[in-house]
Amino acid sequence: MGKNGINIEIDFLSIWNTIIDFGSQNPVIIATQIFLGGGWVVFLLLFIYGLYTVWLDGRQARFASKWKHILLAIDIPKNNIQTPKAVESIFIALAGAQSGGNLVDLYWSGKVQESFSFEIVSLEGYVQFLVRTPVHFRDLIEAAVYAQYPEAEITEVDDYASQYSDVKFPNDKYNLWGTELVLARDYPYPIRTYSDFEHKLTGELIDPMAGVLETLTRLGPGEQVWLQFVITPQKPGWGEKGKKILKEMKGEPYTPPETFSDKIIKPISFIGDLAMAVSNEIFGADEVAKKKEEDQWKMFRISPGERLVFENVQRKLAQHVFRLKFRFVYFGEKEVFNKGRGVASIISGLQQFNVADSNGFKPGPRTKTSADYFNVNKRVAELQKRILRNYIKRNNYNGDDVSNMMVCSEELASLWHFPVMSVKAPTVEKIGSKRSVPPSRLPYDTGRVQPNIQLPTLESVNTVENKPEIKESRPKPTPPANLPTV
Repeated sequence: MGKNGINIEIDFLSIWNTIIDFGSQNPVIIATQIFLGGGWVVFLLLFIYGLYTVWLDGRQARFASKWKHILLAIDIPKNNIQTPKAVESIFIALAGAQSGGNLVDLYWSGKVQESFSFEIVSLEGYVQFLVRTPVHFRDLIEAAVYAQYPEAEITEVDDYASQYSDVKFPNDKYNLWGTELVLARDYPYPIRTYSDFEHKLTGELIDPMAGVLETLTRLGPGEQVWLQFVITPQKPGWGEKGKKILKEMKGEPYTPPETFSDKIIKPISFIGDLAMAVSNEIFGADEVAKKKEEDQWKMFRISPGERLVFENVQRKLAQHVFRLKFRFVYFGEKEVFNKGRGVASIISGLQQFNVADSNGFKPGPRTKTSADYFNVNKRVAELQKRILRNYIKRNNYNGDDVSNMMVCSEELASLWHFPVMSVKAPTVEKIGSKRSVPPSRLPYDTGRVQPNIQLPTLESVNTVENKPEIKESRPKPTPPANLPTV
C-alpha cells in the first residue's frame, strides 16, 4: 500500500517468463536486439578505448625514444668486505629516480618512468657486473656506487648483446635457451633474502649467489650466460594487495582506498546495504556478529610459520619497491651448447631464494623457449627471437605479465650483489689490492720444531727437481675485448 492508498504489486513470475522467452530465441536475433536497443554504445566505447590505447602506446614510445643509454661495467676491490646490505643502499638511492606527472603528462604527452638494467654476465667464463642506465642518471648511479665502494672502478663499455641482434632462429651456428623468471605467488609474499643466509650468532653471511657465480665461471669458449634485472621505481601506494593480505591474516576487514569509479557509484551504494540487511535477516545478526568476533582472534591462532610469513610481508611493505623484469638467457655455439651446465645449474642456484610457504621464482609460461605437441621448431624459434630482442632492448614490459612482479630493495640486493671476500669467484673482475711485508716484530714459535726434522731451505725449494709439477685443469678465462681490464 503506497502513501496515497495505491497498491503496488510486482509480478516476478511474469518477469521471469519474459526473460526465458527472450533467451529461447536465436542467438543472432538476441545479439541484434541488444545492439539496436542501446548495446551499440558499449561497443563504441570499447572501440574508442582500443584506439586510445594504441595511440597512447605510440606517444609513450616516442617519449622514451628521446633517452640515451650507456652501459657501465663495475669492478670492485678484491678485499671486498661489504655485504649485500651495501648494494641495498644503492637500490634505495635509485628509488629517488621515481617521478610522477600530472594527467596531461601521463595521458597526453605519454610520460613514462625510466628504468635501470642491472646485469650479471659470463662471457666464456669471464664474469662481469654491469648497469645500463639513461645518460641523465649516470651521476646518480656513480654516486650511489662510490658511496658504498669508494675504491670501485666504473667504466663505460660497449653492449655485449647488441652484436647478436641480427641472429635469426633456427640458426646453423648458435643456439639459445631463455626465459623470464616470474613470482610463483602474489608479490606481497617475499622471496628468501640475504638476511636469511646470515648466521644468527656469528653474523657470517653465506652468499646465496655463490652457486650461480661458480656456474658462471665454469663456462667455456663459445658459451655465454646473461642475467638481467630491469627495475622500474614505483610510486607510493603500490602495496594495497599486501595490506589486504595482512588484514585477512589478522581477521580484520579490509577497506580499499576509494577510487574515481567508487565515487561515481557511491550514490547507489544502498544496494550493498540492502544485501547486508537481507543477509542478517536470513542468517541472523547474532551469527554474523559471532563470526566477526571469531575472526578477531584469528591472529592468536596462527602457527609460528604463518607468523613469520606475516612479519616478512610487513617488512617488505615497509621498503622501497621496484617493478622487476627478470630475464635469463643461455647463448652459445651449437658444438658446445650444454643445457645441463648453462641452464639447469643456474635454475638450481636460483632455487635458494624460493620459500615454500612464501614466494619464489619459476620460468614464465609465455617466454620459456620450449613448446610441445605441434609446430615445435617454429614456435621455439619465435620464442627465441622474442626474448633475444627484448633482452637487447632491455624492455621492461613485453613478455610475461609484470603486474605481479613487485620486489623490494632487500630482495633486489639478494639477487644482484658483488661477491663478498669469503666467496671465491676467481674470474669475477676485481681490482688488485696493495701488498705489504709482515712486521719485523711479528712473533713466531720455534718450540714446536722437532730436532731430528730438517726444514727445507729456500735454495732447496727453488731448485727445479724439488718443484712440484703443477697442472692446470683448464686455462684461466681472459676478459673480452669490449670489457675493461684493471
